[in-house]
Amino acid sequence: MQFSAGKGTFITVICLLLASCKATESTYSSDAILYPYIENNKVGFVTNSLDTKISAKFKFLNSQVWPYKFSEGLAAVSFLGRIGYINRNGKIVIDPQFDYATAFKDGIALIRNNGQYGFIDKSGNYIIEPQFNGATRFKEGLAAVQDHNRSKWGFINSDGKMVIAPQYVSAKSFHEGLALVQTPEHNEWGYLNKEGEMAIKAQYTQAKSFSEGLAPVQLGFKQWGYINENGAVIIQSQYLEAEPFSENKAVVAMPMDEDNLEQKKYGYINRRGEFIIEPKYDQAFAFHEGLARVKINGKFGFVDSRGNVVAEPVYDQAWNFHGEMAMVKLDDKYGYINKQGIFVLEPVS
Repeated sequence: MQFSAGKGTFITVICLLLASCKATESTYSSDAILYPYIENNKVGFVTNSLDTKISAKFKFLNSQVWPYKFSEGLAAVSFLGRIGYINRNGKIVIDPQFDYATAFKDGIALIRNNGQYGFIDKSGNYIIEPQFNGATRFKEGLAAVQDHNRSKWGFINSDGKMVIAPQYVSAKSFHEGLALVQTPEHNEWGYLNKEGEMAIKAQYTQAKSFSEGLAPVQLGFKQWGYINENGAVIIQSQYLEAEPFSENKAVVAMPMDEDNLEQKKYGYINRRGEFIIEPKYDQAFAFHEGLARVKINGKFGFVDSRGNVVAEPVYDQAWNFHGEMAMVKLDDKYGYINKQGIFVLEPVS
């Protein structure tokens, strides 16, 4: 089956007869993106050129693994409330058995079974048995985990060895060599290096991870600014909200007027803290592949790096561009648009 513009849409979860997914190993490029689509309430995958790669044989079902995305040759999909993995031919290679599962990264995926988190390899074997109350994916060789007994957070390596002892109220993944942790003394946030040393002392009431050399932190008067990896303030505190940098731009929020600080609008700044897109959106998201999602009056659209609208805010939901297309939702229908904001797969329920 081949799609033309105006036909098809995409998936969320997959429920199918396990025995029906028997395909030979694919010779298709592991780098090529596959996009989920819907046909007759069944889900399959198409290529960037809209050629069918996996025919629509999975039952459409919205779930927490939506939207399905292949990573390292596998995609986590939902089968009647349980999550397993398929390969690029649609063959089930890891049986549905998990409460929650993430995409593979460096051959490891975070899963949850019976409320406990662990890690599996691409054969579906546990490399670290489910045993943690909470966990993050492995990044830069380490994963943050919440100890089952003490409910404190520490870090393990890919062998499951606790290399930074559980001692923190909360912890985030490593980014650019530093991990955000919340210390129990005053519930303040600081940044930890991989040796377990506080590289930037815990002093922030709120903070976020490093990206592109900067991290947003809440400073004076509960306003946000940005620090560098040495803890020096690079962009002074002046924003009501701030997000990590992406493609040299960051989302920040400013008050609509001085008399009402609760009402705010979102825009984008550069690395000098200057607005490159004025705050005028009800909500805004990080740039991906040159475009960013924005929200106005409850509807989503896309803008380019100069703030030019490339897709009018008319969608009930939208997801970041993945390759040349982005998933959008109108009412209960899903479709794809290209980077010119034109439908290439029109919404179908």
